[in-house]
Amino acid sequence: MEIRHLKYFLAVSKLGSFTKASEELFVTQPTLSHQMRQLESELGCELLDRSSRTIRLTGAGEIFAAYANRIIREIEDGKLAIQGYHGLQVGNVVIGAISAFTNNLLPPILADFSKLYPGIKVKLIELPTGEMQRKIRDGDISFGLGYGPVSTEMIESEELFREDLMLIVSKSHVFAKLPFISLNEVATSKLALLSVEYLSRRLIDMAFLEMMTKPNITMEMNSIDAILETIGDSDLSTIMTKRMMVNHKKLVAIAIKPEISRTVAIFKRENTNLSPAAEVLKNMLVTKYKQDPKKRKSNMPNA
Repeated sequence: MEIRHLKYFLAVSKLGSFTKASEELFVTQPTLSHQMRQLESELGCELLDRSSRTIRLTGAGEIFAAYANRIIREIEDGKLAIQGYHGLQVGNVVIGAISAFTNNLLPPILADFSKLYPGIKVKLIELPTGEMQRKIRDGDISFGLGYGPVSTEMIESEELFREDLMLIVSKSHVFAKLPFISLNEVATSKLALLSVEYLSRRLIDMAFLEMMTKPNITMEMNSIDAILETIGDSDLSTIMTKRMMVNHKKLVAIAIKPEISRTVAIFKRENTNLSPAAEVLKNMLVTKYKQDPKKRKSNMPNA
């Protein structure tokens, strides 16, 4: 029995599919299936129930999964200890972040980290908040940067700052020169919004619902940049943070009253220690971006 057998088995049991597991592990499906048969042959029992479309663990598989997880965690802890012993000269860190942070908040931190610790390899995975929290819980990534609150068990969060959603319009829009705008007035404009799987969209929908106002949503997209490019050449408007429009010179942001705020936070697995390298990277984010609640402003800290 080899470590790869355990990793392959845990991937199949987690994803419930040989196809999905083979894609995640970057191995062919026949190879993965053969490795699982080898493992079952060595143990003398079937670990996986293959009788339905979704692969499930047998009773023996349920028992073995607990031990396999424990072994993999011990090995990873050993790797982390070696990282610390080498004084951050070698190692790997895998982190997650939502798309809103991969192009402005994280790049300067990652650049500084690379200069300070050139031997540490960093892998950044762009994920929705919910999926990111699940991957943290499963131990696939060290920590993540996203919007709170926590929606998954076994995850803890540390708030960095809060930022307000604003009405974003083109410079030629009828609202462009307003210092602020009411939510009722926003509802009269033609809106292009992110689709409903985004947390910010759910916050927007809730804000309109609380005001008992129905917004005029004429367009929905799942791309921030696509929305911003579209409204730059039209009479459409959108609701996002000012930070999103930093590279779009045709746009202006208008404060909304009452405010619609959201929390930016770092997520990690509950009651576990990060590797030395991941801890340093997390602390760099905290040092640069965390706001004192007593001095909190509506806008995010400078990136």
